Amino acid sequence: MRKVILIAIAAIMALAGLTGPATATTTASIISDGLRVDVTFTGKQPTKAKLVVGGSTYKLTRKGKTWRTKTLTAQRIAALVGKQAKVKIKVKGKRRTVGATITGPATTPIAPPVPPTTPAPLFTAPGVDSTGNAAWEAIKGYFLDSTFTDCPAGWPNCAVEYRYGHFANYQQAYCRLTNTSGSDIINGRHPIYIAGAEQKADGSWAVSYQLDWGDGQPRWYSWYVAANGSVTGRYWFNADPNLSAPTEEITGLVWVRGARDCSY
Repeated sequence: MRKVILIAIAAIMALAGLTGPATATTTASIISDGLRVDVTFTGKQPTKAKLVVGGSTYKLTRKGKTWRTKTLTAQRIAALVGKQAKVKIKVKGKRRTVGATITGPATTPIAPPVPPTTPAPLFTAPGVDSTGNAAWEAIKGYFLDSTFTDCPAGWPNCAVEYRYGHFANYQQAYCRLTNTSGSDIINGRHPIYIAGAEQKADGSWAVSYQLDWGDGQPRWYSWYVAANGSVTGRYWFNADPNLSAPTEEITGLVWVRGARDCSY
């Protein structure tokens, strides 16, 4: 009877050994993100780790729960993906080696294209055409305190600059600034009298005015400013713009914010 009991006890102990709590282990998952190799562990977490592939060793640095190599070249990543790797670790002072296959993309991930930025329009597009006082009220903030110039950076960044400055107090200054002594034209501020205005649906606009030098010789300007800021103009000296061809056709200018006089 005693023998039978001992056998039963031995069987129970053996069964207990089979069904008792399992010993915690450490396993590794090795994935390439196209830039480096990342290693994550389940089970007991190591305090040190390094990756060994085909005789080459890669230092692993911990970041959160992930251990990773430094950034690798695309050629190196391509050579590693699909290879069986070993990860040498230290867990609670004991050295161990776990293995896994490196998975993931073999090439550097391609960043999505950056959509082109559309510059803000220079002038608000009203969507309808207008003329007269309604147009003038819409465009006067663009015309007064502005400059028409062929050198937006300003002389002496250009060898020659033609500059028409329009001021908030309804005055105009005209200048030709050059690098040659005696070749400059400096016409200081003189009053202007608005004769007409127009605005197109796309935001482009036009303005006409008389420039008064007080010498009895009328001077007239008519400007067209495109939605992109390019400027063309016509100038009449001592002539009626309704009866005569312009004295000068003006091209190659652009609109810039801020009235500039003939100061250097």
